[in-house]
Amino acid sequence: MQDQRPDPMQTPTPRDYGVASTSELMPFRSSRIKIWKSPLFLIAILAAIVTPLLFNLMGPALDGATVQTRMAAMTLIGIVAVFFLLMVIQLTVYLYVKPSRQLWIYLLTFTLVAALLASPLSIPYFVFFREILPGQIDPQQQYPFPVKFIKMFFAAGLMEELLKATPILIGAWLTMMAWKSPALVNNPAYKLLHVRGPVDGALMGVFAGGGFIFLETAFDYIPRLSNQVLQQTNDPGTAISMGMMLLLPRVFGGIVGHMAYSGLFGYFIGLSIIRPAQKWKLLAIGWVASSVIHALWNSVDAISPLLNYVVAGVCAIGVVGAILKARQLEGAGAGAKVETSGSIVVDRATAPPPAYTPPQAYTPPTPQYAPAAAPTPAPAPAPVAAAAEALALDIDGFLIPLRDGARIDLASEPALGGRGAGIIGEVVGHPTRPGVLGLRNAGSGVWTARLRDGGVQTIEQNQNIRLAAGVVLALGDTLVAHVRKIG
Repeated sequence: MQDQRPDPMQTPTPRDYGVASTSELMPFRSSRIKIWKSPLFLIAILAAIVTPLLFNLMGPALDGATVQTRMAAMTLIGIVAVFFLLMVIQLTVYLYVKPSRQLWIYLLTFTLVAALLASPLSIPYFVFFREILPGQIDPQQQYPFPVKFIKMFFAAGLMEELLKATPILIGAWLTMMAWKSPALVNNPAYKLLHVRGPVDGALMGVFAGGGFIFLETAFDYIPRLSNQVLQQTNDPGTAISMGMMLLLPRVFGGIVGHMAYSGLFGYFIGLSIIRPAQKWKLLAIGWVASSVIHALWNSVDAISPLLNYVVAGVCAIGVVGAILKARQLEGAGAGAKVETSGSIVVDRATAPPPAYTPPQAYTPPTPQYAPAAAPTPAPAPAPVAAAAEALALDIDGFLIPLRDGARIDLASEPALGGRGAGIIGEVVGHPTRPGVLGLRNAGSGVWTARLRDGGVQTIEQNQNIRLAAGVVLALGDTLVAHVRKIG
């Protein structure tokens, strides 16, 4: 029989693009997509679990044999519904922000805040702010606005905002410690919680607010209100209805409530990472600002319930402004384009970030010999774009030039004695500023950079750091590189 195998020397038969491929007919099997890593898939799979569960719980809630059965089913419906709606809101924010960090890192913040609020570890917060400080509140008493505001400032504002921010503050502390001890970047706690800047801080704050809403609403507010109504009316249907009515504003209001407060505080925590010279000032501004807004929401009804619209509007402006500014700072600092939907100006040619000086115009070298004959005078050269400064990485006195397009693999440098294993960088040009270079982390580890203004920046895999003389990079446990101007 004649061999029907294709000749390996022949050019492969081109694919007929008029016919759908197997992966197009069954897209979930495509090797070019990673469905399991998609946040959108998480929303879809949650809906696939939650929807049948809620339908199955409707029967016991409406027609349960006993009052206890109906109330238990209602409680479970509340837990499931609150969790799912919060996930949808939080994932929407995550998908918009695109933080180049895995979703589960932020979900960890959600989990830690919920666990902290439910554990005995929350008791010191309550004792200090609500018993020692003037945060005592009698729910049966009517307070005038000034008194109610002060009490809410301590009881709800300072206390709850600090509790929600605790994991973020720990992460910020780990980031600052990593600069002093680069080996810390390999610590599991650092990898899970470190805060890279305002984007991380704001997004962690949104998820922290979600964790607080989940525990407080699903396990306290809804069951408590339903049981109160049941005792007053002895009607399980009315009790269930009132619980579900409370669920909606508690969850939907989260984006201008707890998520907004902690998102704003988280933004300032992240800002303190890249502006460490003002870290205490920035942390104080974030804590007090979020606490004041929180206290106003809880107290302005003593004047008029209509003022809650004003406070909610202020929250919306605050949290969205913080997220947009965080994205603008990240895009400007990394020299990367950001999908802005027209809401962010990432870069301005006339106003470069203060941490960097504009590159100087290129000056041709002086000839080393005199020409044989006087040249014909040439016309004045046309203005050209600024050229990049000649920069190099200085590692223990060993200089590595940095040129656009260069790939640096420190594992191949004998002078480092094997300390550069896994440290790879790619020099890339700024997408909109000729002459400005960045260094992309193409290796397996995480870098930490000390900027010229004293700010700290964490550079994870596939992220960029803008290059400028005076920047210091911690590339490994014992490897520190100084960016120097040469020539």
